[in-house]
Amino acid sequence: MTTHTAEDGARNLWRGQDLPALQPLQSQALAEQAEKLQGIVSRRNRRETLVAALLAPTFLFFAWFFPHWLTKLGALLIVAGGGFTQWQMRRRASARPLPEAWAGSLLAFHREELVRQRDALRSVWLWYVAPSVPGMALFLCGRQIENGFWQPWIFVFVAAVLGGVVLLNLHGARRLQRRIDKLDQLTREDIA
Repeated sequence: MTTHTAEDGARNLWRGQDLPALQPLQSQALAEQAEKLQGIVSRRNRRETLVAALLAPTFLFFAWFFPHWLTKLGALLIVAGGGFTQWQMRRRASARPLPEAWAGSLLAFHREELVRQRDALRSVWLWYVAPSVPGMALFLCGRQIENGFWQPWIFVFVAAVLGGVVLLNLHGARRLQRRIDKLDQLTREDIA
């Protein structure tokens, strides 16, 4: 006797969606696009995790080594902000495994993933950039106090880099929106 789990019920509901039937060639192209997206997302997240893994011990060392309390606090906040960012990346922008079924469920899955990644990129200022700002500001202030002179250009440079990160991610979100629109257009053409 086999028992049906909630996962089996969800999988059957997923497979039974009323979505347009795709031609075999379109299904194959869609599967390739979905796999490519998942690969890109996985590689990006691994790179980000590696960077965070390198930055955490570096800034922990800075918190121990530099004498001024602002520098120490800033370094610790940078590490905490990095941890928060990694948690948010897994929550908002992790690569999900592709569904086993083809056609409608793959189309819905791929579109949902594109939307999810687009939304993550649009809000990168909130969950990726903003958590690093307080720690970076305190760290830079502490270092300038330790050095005995003020260099405002450092703050301008950091703000420009962070602004560039936001702009690049917004550009990526626009590219993903074009792919979503193209998928929606393909779906509408198949229905007609």
